[in-house]
Amino acid sequence: MINKTSALFLSLFTISCSHNLPDFTSRLSTRLPTESKTESIGEYSLGCLQGAQTFTGKEKGLILSQVKRGRYWGHPDLINLLTRAGEEFNKHNKKIIVGDLSQSRGGPTITGHNSHQTGLDVDVWFKILSSKDEVSFRAIEMEDMNSFEELGVDQIKLIQFFAKDPSVERIFINPGFKKKLCQASGALKLSAEDQHKLRAWWGHDDHIHVRLKCPSDSSQCVSQNLIPAGDGCGDDLNWWFTDEAKSGAGDISWEELKAIYLEKIKKLPEQCSFYSDTF
Repeated sequence: MINKTSALFLSLFTISCSHNLPDFTSRLSTRLPTESKTESIGEYSLGCLQGAQTFTGKEKGLILSQVKRGRYWGHPDLINLLTRAGEEFNKHNKKIIVGDLSQSRGGPTITGHNSHQTGLDVDVWFKILSSKDEVSFRAIEMEDMNSFEELGVDQIKLIQFFAKDPSVERIFINPGFKKKLCQASGALKLSAEDQHKLRAWWGHDDHIHVRLKCPSDSSQCVSQNLIPAGDGCGDDLNWWFTDEAKSGAGDISWEELKAIYLEKIKKLPEQCSFYSDTF
């Protein structure tokens, strides 16, 4: 069901269409989800989301950013997890800033992410506010937060909250931060179990990317391969500091982005026909 807050989001925020994209791309941020049983379908990087849910607007300890992108929809398990995270930080007079979840019907986006297609992924910014901080609308709509140089106790608590939740499959973080956390001691030291879920990936120097396991109500959701055993602080982490790894983080042209995006739409699972049925 679409609540009043969702309707407000849909009426206020749209994404302009440019670069000669197909007309339907201008409507992705304002489409409603399907009125059907919630189900995450396909792969994290090639799938869709049926019966998506969003926030009520009454959650404590949460601030939604970049709402104009229309990527504030998710599987109920993800919405509930973020709601609980906000409640936990609110107890300590803190607020966490939530970035992209998924579009209203999941699926690929033209920019920003390869995954986030099944309502099971979310970006959570490292920047944590006190309850007294006032944030302007402009500030939370900016496309990028500032990169962090060092992680502190608040960021560790953020990582630990998500890592300890049994529904979380893995958490992506900047390789440099992962390495520092492998070497950390005292209040910044993570348990081996938490480190196991924390995986290095390009970028992620201003946020963590939290990914849930396939939910029990989503039989058509495709799980990732299991994370290798161990804390991820060994040879697999060292690879991220090689020339081969660094070469994989290069820029990509707009034409290449557009071609990849349109090709992904063609390759979505058959069960995702609702993703493009109004284009």
